[in-house]
Amino acid sequence: MSGDSEETRRLLELAKCGDPIAFEELFRRHRAKLRQAIALRIDRRMAARVDASDVLQETYLEAFRRLPKYLHQERMPFSLWLRWIAREKLAALHRRHLGAKKRSATHEAPLMPADSSAQIVSMIAGRGPSPSQELARAEMAEKVRIALGRLGVEERDLILWRHFEQLSIRDVAQLLQISETAAGKRYIRALDRLRKTLAQLGVSSADS
Repeated sequence: MSGDSEETRRLLELAKCGDPIAFEELFRRHRAKLRQAIALRIDRRMAARVDASDVLQETYLEAFRRLPKYLHQERMPFSLWLRWIAREKLAALHRRHLGAKKRSATHEAPLMPADSSAQIVSMIAGRGPSPSQELARAEMAEKVRIALGRLGVEERDLILWRHFEQLSIRDVAQLLQISETAAGKRYIRALDRLRKTLAQLGVSSADS
């Protein structure tokens, strides 16, 4: 599949041939990044009941169950396919543990990585003073966390995919199963929402 590494394609071919070890190795190669992606999305109100390892295990089991169909179709790179399944599992867990109110409640996002948060704020703040001069990194990360929690699920995912997971617009389009043009437009709208939300929290574009 285009977008997969040569080693991933080799392992996928082995899996097609019935190699029982191939899937284990495929999942192992993507485990760390997948766990990080999951950890960024777990609502903090679920922390006492569910952690990233739980979701990772459910993703593993579901991916193993769906593997024959994936190997037959391969509509997206394997790494994106795992993220897509993990996103489904997280949505189901949020509904199960937080109930119907989850749809209207503010999302209690986990703490964001300080370096990535600084990059987002720097991009939004324009040509003014460096965000690191205006806010301590921990405070900056907390403001980004709060702002992301006020976005819709898809808006939040768009920001996380692009700025925390470094996915391309093409990757995002495949995850959302839409065109690259549509994905780009949705990303711009999500970024504008984030900018406005951060402004409400005191992080705004600096005066020229």
